[in-house]
This record gives sequence, C-alpha cells and structure tokens, in this order.
Amino acid sequence: MEYCLIHHGTDAYEASLNLRHEILRVPIGMDLFDGSYDDLSNEARYYHFGAFDEDGNLIASVLGIPTSPQEVRIKQMAVAESVQNLGVGKRLFMAFEAYLLNLGFQSFILHARISAHGFYLNMGYEIQGDIFQEVGLDHYKMHKSFFPSND
Repeated sequence: MEYCLIHHGTDAYEASLNLRHEILRVPIGMDLFDGSYDDLSNEARYYHFGAFDEDGNLIASVLGIPTSPQEVRIKQMAVAESVQNLGVGKRLFMAFEAYLLNLGFQSFILHARISAHGFYLNMGYEIQGDIFQEVGLDHYKMHKSFFPSND
C-alpha cells in the first residue's frame, strides 16, 4: 500500500474524482461533475492525497483546502467499498495529517457526516457546535489542533 500526494490533472486525480463521485455523491442522488454543489475549478490549489493498492489502483482519497497559513480544511474522504473497514482510511488519514503538518499546518477542520463522525472522534477530532445540514445530510463541524514542540 502506498499513501502519497495526488497531482491535479493526472490520471490519479481523475480516479480520485470518480471515487469521490461514486462513494460520496451517488448515494445521496448528487453528481460531483454537474457543478450544482461542487466547484471543481479551484481544485488545482488543494492538496489531494490517496491510498494506492499493490497494483497502483487508487482505493481511497482525501483532500485539504488551505484556509490560512496555519489552518487547513479536510474534506471528501472516500474509501472504495471493497476496502472499507480494513484500516485503509485510518492509515490514509494519518499519512495525510503528517503530510499537512510537515507543510506547517497546525489547525485542521472538517465537516463530518453524522455517519462518519465516530471515525474522526477516534482520530482525535472534537465536535464544535451543533448539527448542521450540508449536501442534504446532518454534519458536525470538527477540529483538531497541533502545536509545535519547544525542543
């Protein structure tokens, strides 16, 4: 298994779009590509990260949007159904956090679907505020902070 950056405009990026569409949008009757909710035009500025199997196929992806020099919003975590509940998502998420920390980000925010918020609680995120609606589903805003050590 390989966990690494996905470059915008590559075949891996296209595979990540298709995975996000299949896992996150189709089940709720939405289309990632029709532009009604997701604006893909800014994605060249985002950090895309993926998990690839031994054959080089993308099996999970996540993206991060810088909101300030220290803060990043993580969104659209998607894991292929064939590898869900096998730890792929956890390992991808941990690798992505480490990558973002290495870039200098210290504050991570995300909007977690109610059905997935336990995953993020287990990853050390805390709920901020009340349940709200996004893409027609209940979500929590969640946050995790990392602070540099004083070595």
